[in-house]
Amino acid sequence: ADPTAPKPRDFMGPVRQQAESNFVVIPELKRLEPTTGSLRRRYDLAKLTKEFTAAGAPAISVNCDGVLFGGSLEDVTTARQISGSAALQTASAKDGVVVPPVLASDLLLYPYQLYKLRLAGTDAVNLLVGALTGKDLLYLTKIAASLQIQTLATCTSEVQLENIANLPAGSVQGIIVSNRELEDFSFDMTGQQALSLLQTEVLEKARTKHDVPVLVDGRVGVIVGEDGTPEAYVKALQDAGAAGAFVGGGLIQEGKSSTEVIKSLQLS
Repeated sequence: ADPTAPKPRDFMGPVRQQAESNFVVIPELKRLEPTTGSLRRRYDLAKLTKEFTAAGAPAISVNCDGVLFGGSLEDVTTARQISGSAALQTASAKDGVVVPPVLASDLLLYPYQLYKLRLAGTDAVNLLVGALTGKDLLYLTKIAASLQIQTLATCTSEVQLENIANLPAGSVQGIIVSNRELEDFSFDMTGQQALSLLQTEVLEKARTKHDVPVLVDGRVGVIVGEDGTPEAYVKALQDAGAAGAFVGGGLIQEGKSSTEVIKSLQLS
């Protein structure tokens, strides 16, 4: 590793700060969805990174899974570099330079993947709890900590949340409850999977033990609430205790730019 290379940044710090006043929207960069294919006619990672940075995103998620989502390690490096230069261009003397940290989203099963992501410039990683044994989950969180990378853990069931609750305090810096179905990578389009998990005792147990915010993943911005709007579903998540959400395909709405969608979902 190059000793002069940038060190990992605090990923959850900006998220916590924004959560004090708004529902946090963390935009996600990804080319594909396994069940629907390409998300955009033209995927321009640099352009999207600039848009998200200018929109004031506290952090950015980059899906670097090359098999299911069409990503790469280079996407992580590019997003980090572009967000830095974009922040300098949009900074004002009053606000200073705010560079959103980057989370790398991938199916992480082995320590060498964490080392490669660290070299690629990631600030945080997302562990899919349903894909790991309890022993492997503990091991990977320890490896990530040794690399100064923050760890977020994605859960789709109460059993997985129990695994998080059983880890030593401070093993994870954030918990994500997801609407994704792990069997075929489709989504629960009712949004009830994440809502139900938010209201479980085991989630509160895990959240309290690690003292971390809870975020949501899976078609936020697409799933609608009682009044038929995405904002209503976001309000339901917020009322259930979610601090924010990762939004990927939900940023693509006809007649709206990504920036407009982000602003509309940032409920106060």
